Amino acid sequence: MRVAGIVLDGIDVEFAKPGAKTTVRVLDDINLEVAGEEFVCLLGPSGCGKSTALNLIAGFVPPTRGQAAVDGRPVTGPGPDRGVVFQDANIFPWMTVAKNVAFGPSVQGRLSGRELDERVSHYLDRVGLAGFGDHLPHELSGGMRQRVGLARVLVNDPPVLLMDEPFGALDAQTRITMQELLLELWDRDRKTVLFVTHDIDEALLLGDRVAVMSARPGRIKTVLDVPLPRPRSYDAMADPAFVELKNRLFHELRDEERHVHTGEGE
Repeated sequence: MRVAGIVLDGIDVEFAKPGAKTTVRVLDDINLEVAGEEFVCLLGPSGCGKSTALNLIAGFVPPTRGQAAVDGRPVTGPGPDRGVVFQDANIFPWMTVAKNVAFGPSVQGRLSGRELDERVSHYLDRVGLAGFGDHLPHELSGGMRQRVGLARVLVNDPPVLLMDEPFGALDAQTRITMQELLLELWDRDRKTVLFVTHDIDEALLLGDRVAVMSARPGRIKTVLDVPLPRPRSYDAMADPAFVELKNRLFHELRDEERHVHTGEGE
C-alpha cells in the first residue's frame, strides 16, 4: 500500500450559531502538510479548533472553503484509508474485547472465520491485551479500554491515523504507558499520524513536528521540527533540545491562552 500524506489547503470552517443567522469561524486559512510516515502533533489552547481540523480530515466535517486531501485524493467523507482514535475509546459495552476489535473487518466483509480471529489475536497481542479477548469492557481499566479502541482501529490497517487527545482522560502513569506503546507501534508500522493534544511534553515526545494553533479562529501559528533521535523514550525529556523546545512552546501557548481569556482570539 502506498504511504499516504495529508494536505490542508486554505481551510476555513464556519459553524452557524444556534438560533441566529450569523456564523462562527472556527478555522481560518489553515495550511498544513503531513508527509507520508510522518508523525505530526497539533498543539493549541482549548477551543482553538484542533478537533475540528482532525474531524475535517476524517471526513466528519466539511470545509466552508479550501480543500483537504489524503494521498492526493480530496476528502469527501470518511474512508478506510483513515483510522480515528478519540479520547473516549467508544467501544461497545455489550461486546467482548475480541468482538469489538473484529467489528470493523466483519461489517466490511473483508475478513471472516479463522483469518479474522488470527488478525484480532495479533492486534490484541500488539497492544498488550493478549488473553483479554473474552473480557467485557466493564471488566477493564480505562487504559485497557483505550488499548481496545486502538486495536479496533489498527486491525483495519489504515495508512493514516487521526488521534484526538486519545490519552487525555487517563491517569498520569497510564498515559505514559500508552505513549510508550504508541511510539513502539509507530516505529514498527510508520503510519502517517496527526495527533491532537494540548500537552507540550506529549507533543514533543511523540512528534516529528509540532504545529501550534492560535486561539479561535484557529490558524497555524508556527510549525517546529523536533530534532530528537528515534526510537524515543522518556529519557528524551532530559535532552537539552527537548527542554529548549518545551520552553519555546510554553511561551507560544501562554500567549494564545491570554488571547482566549481576554477575548482577543474570538
